[in-house]
Amino acid sequence: MDDTGWIAVFGGSGNTGRELIAAALRKGLRVRALYRPGSEPRDAPAGLEIIRGQLTEPSDVRRTLEGTNGVVIVFGPRLGRHKNPEPFCEKATASVIAEMKGLGIERLVCQTGAMAGGDTPNWTPFVRRFVRRYRRQYPAIDADRDAQEATVKGSGLDWTLAKPFRISGSRGRGRVRVAPAIRISAFTSVRLSDLAQFLVDEVIEGRFHRQAVYCMN
Repeated sequence: MDDTGWIAVFGGSGNTGRELIAAALRKGLRVRALYRPGSEPRDAPAGLEIIRGQLTEPSDVRRTLEGTNGVVIVFGPRLGRHKNPEPFCEKATASVIAEMKGLGIERLVCQTGAMAGGDTPNWTPFVRRFVRRYRRQYPAIDADRDAQEATVKGSGLDWTLAKPFRISGSRGRGRVRVAPAIRISAFTSVRLSDLAQFLVDEVIEGRFHRQAVYCMN
């Protein structure tokens, strides 16, 4: 993929999305991002094209994708105390994939999380206990993330799944460890700017074709 090409971003209003867009623009890419009306930045930086619309509207998804060479999905539920969001990741991802296929776009990088996709032997006992609590508290969200990963894997596209365990707002180190199997412990995290840079590099260079990879510093 040419560094001067366009990428489409879904989830650009979140912390990861904002950092991702900034990293892509620094890289010389042009970005088209879908925003719910009212969630878009007030002053769009040069190189960012804002599409106002909804993930639930195929025409809005298609407008975001048209003319792009690669796609990054970083949306997800905003969890926390007194929050119980409706699951939407699998359905929205399926909509993006369907429109990508219609437009002949192959490259997809999708961020989920280290707990998605079912149990894995690279969790420490602490993480296993944490995952059990999470699944009891957010069973529908957990199932939706699992379904999102299955949808990506079954898409037939040139996909990569990025699976951070915890994202830190600390200053980036300029490097990130990425692999299909990394030991996930209570202290495993990746710095936000480093994760964003990896997502940009991956949609351009595509080192991890059709692989689910964990990300950490």
